[in-house]
Amino acid sequence: MIERVIDSFSASDFNVIMLSDKIIVRKDRSGIAAHISGSRVLEFDSGDQGELKNILSTASDAMNAHPSDRWSLGLPLKYFNFVNFSLPSAALENLDEAVKFALMRHVPYDPDQAHISYQMSKRDNFLDISSMIILKKSIPPFLQAASAADIYFCSIFPSMVYWARLKGDGVYVCLGQGYGEVLVLAQSRIVMHNWGQYRPENASGFLKESSRLLANIANMPGHLFLVDCHLSGDRIRAGLSIEPEEVEVLGFDTIKRSRIFSQGYEINLISGSAARQQMFYKYLASASVIFFMLGLFALPASNLAGKKKYLAGIQSYIEAEKEHARELTQLREENRLLFDNLESVFEIKNSYPPVIDILRELTEAIPESAWLHALELSGMKITLQGEAVSATQVAEAVENSGMFKSVRFTSPVIRSGNKERFGLAAEVVL
Repeated sequence: MIERVIDSFSASDFNVIMLSDKIIVRKDRSGIAAHISGSRVLEFDSGDQGELKNILSTASDAMNAHPSDRWSLGLPLKYFNFVNFSLPSAALENLDEAVKFALMRHVPYDPDQAHISYQMSKRDNFLDISSMIILKKSIPPFLQAASAADIYFCSIFPSMVYWARLKGDGVYVCLGQGYGEVLVLAQSRIVMHNWGQYRPENASGFLKESSRLLANIANMPGHLFLVDCHLSGDRIRAGLSIEPEEVEVLGFDTIKRSRIFSQGYEINLISGSAARQQMFYKYLASASVIFFMLGLFALPASNLAGKKKYLAGIQSYIEAEKEHARELTQLREENRLLFDNLESVFEIKNSYPPVIDILRELTEAIPESAWLHALELSGMKITLQGEAVSATQVAEAVENSGMFKSVRFTSPVIRSGNKERFGLAAEVVL
């Protein structure tokens, strides 16, 4: 058990940051050890989730990771939603439920299907909430890849927020080969974020779309931070139509390490009992170091026997915590089985067509002169009812879409004024 205390004292913080075309693994020491050794960074030219297990194994071996180390995972913005809203001050008595209820109006899924983290500030008779949401089904593949490498992530955060929480207010841009992100942090809150995919040789469309969103921000931060961008700062600044006071290029191996996250922008994956267990060993390690320093520099050598007796008492106390450690191990195994079950459920769910994609495809395909009264999705079949100047034109537009086939009228077309009422049925093609 003494080895566990020593590991707690020498524990390191690992941040695994996934970008569009690479994975960064950064190791930082904590506590007193942080003043003895600096940070270490490894870069892997891959953004493929399937290669994560091999990358983590390689990084763990190369960086001499220990079981007591703390691992955190940074994911692209496409996995997260950020929502800012206000609640009456009376909601403070049951804030978690009030936040979930409010989010039902802002996200296209049940908040119970997601992990939610938020920060709160008081303003007159209101509570200003800045929340971050990620679907639970998005996380198991990453946890399983880490588990296969004997690594367990303590938390998940957005990769861009890693920089935002370190550098403060500003506009943050990341442009990889075919994927880009823009995030704005103002007064320690995320007020705008955007991400998108584009042809690697043409990022102007994504920058132009982001510039329209930036135009709605009243007090634009004066700093522009560039993370892993293949374009120059001048081209990005022109594409975003902004004039920052300062442009800074950020690198993973140059920035000074600090504890970056606060409540609201990090999803904690450790249960309450496990967190208390880790905190116990952390405090115990600190107490052991203080005791050692006192014994080395302050107390006479004649008291060493007494110190040994005291250390024996500490070891006896640590032995009493073995049962808690066994419970933690059992909980970890139960969580692993739960992730396997969740993966099976997600596979079943993913066999059904995504409703949001269907709605987007119909919106783009159906002529502007058409109007839908009803839409029903049953398995792989969709039924539409509505009216248009030409019902035949609507049927042809749906048939020409790449997502539908076997389009047919379900009832005779009825003429009403200058409109035709129609009913259509089609099969969805995944």
